Amino acid sequence: MPIPLHPRAEACGKVILLGEHSVVYGHPAVAAGLPQGVCLQAVPREHAKLPISLSIPQWQLELELRADSEHPVARACLEVLTHCDGPVTGWAITGTTCLPARAGLGSSAALTVALARLVLGEHADLDELVDASLAGERVFHGEPSGLDSRVAAQGGVLRFVRGAGAEPVPLAGPLPLLLIPSNIPRSTAIQVAKVRARLERQRSVITPTLSALGAAAEASIRALAHQDLTALGELMTIAHHLLGAIDVSSPALDALQASALAAGALGAKLTGAGGGGTLLVLPPADPSALLAAFATYEPLLVEVQP
Repeated sequence: MPIPLHPRAEACGKVILLGEHSVVYGHPAVAAGLPQGVCLQAVPREHAKLPISLSIPQWQLELELRADSEHPVARACLEVLTHCDGPVTGWAITGTTCLPARAGLGSSAALTVALARLVLGEHADLDELVDASLAGERVFHGEPSGLDSRVAAQGGVLRFVRGAGAEPVPLAGPLPLLLIPSNIPRSTAIQVAKVRARLERQRSVITPTLSALGAAAEASIRALAHQDLTALGELMTIAHHLLGAIDVSSPALDALQASALAAGALGAKLTGAGGGGTLLVLPPADPSALLAAFATYEPLLVEVQP
């Protein structure tokens, strides 16, 4: 028999409500977990010495976790498994997900946390899960901040400051979110480099812009504590334009944002690295007009619970 895995595990996706990019420079960010972002199931393979297979149809992912593989997902998964002293042969792992890959929604962190849970169990220590996830995240992102892994493991809404960890943000009620994929690929590394370059050229202007993004994140915590979705939506819309000022929006994202606001959104902004990826929308109580306006984009409506 192969070294045992738990039969099922899941982890949250992630969306940054406020504070992307400014978090790199020491300002707070507020992120929310997207429930059931990735669900994995494990069953033994017919022979214990066969390499672990991983299949996630929604990501067109079908591969074996071989030590000589150059595939980044295989390399990352093996890093997680070895970090947890888990098996590297003998299992077939299948996954389902509501998250598009490479869209700024924490797909890789959700995968690595869920994989760590297959080894360590549903009630594993959160810090252990995050450490295991980071072993895999480094394959994808070099030196990740840890925010995605923490949200994937913990869920809920978190305030995060780089180097100081994360703390829960209390919600006064459910938080509805509508995610609209732009279907435009983007690179986090390129977007971060663009912000750094603009900061170096225009420090006296970009420094207060980054501070304003951090201030919007702090103000969002107060809005969430009072279920003031009108204020939260306004902060999101302001943040989108501030992110445009640091060169991480795009004409396509700006057009999507304008369309969302015209269809009744309380607020809308890019989320994550920008340049493409996903538009985050705060829907009104009746989101039907928004859903109809963006039906061809296959929007995802989720609700984060207190």
